[in-house]
Amino acid sequence: MVTVRAAKSKGSTMEYQTQASLTPLYPDMFRTSERGFVLQYDLQSDQGKIVVECKRLKAFSWNQLSKFYYKCKDKAPERYTAFLVFKANRQPALVMHEVKGEYLTVNLFADVFNTDFVCHKTGKVIG
Repeated sequence: MVTVRAAKSKGSTMEYQTQASLTPLYPDMFRTSERGFVLQYDLQSDQGKIVVECKRLKAFSWNQLSKFYYKCKDKAPERYTAFLVFKANRQPALVMHEVKGEYLTVNLFADVFNTDFVCHKTGKVIG
């Protein structure tokens, strides 16, 4: 059971870090789990009309990432933009998103949101 707890801890930390990084842009950003929602995404901003799924794993494949992204997009409220923020071990935070609704792309978090990805507790920039 230790690995399940470690995985959940990593996921929760990633959610908090992403929320802390996006709150300056979207002050109403909230974790859906804190409001009792069981959705296929972790963060939501109603003012910004975005939903964000957060993933932190040892490594990813393109197929795995695209499945996470499309699940988030399919469950997003109408007219909301979906983002998948993910981080592999010792790698910078990246974002998968659609460009003009035509194709998927992956970019650095800072390039997509024009802000640094920061550690929730210390405010330390981590990529």
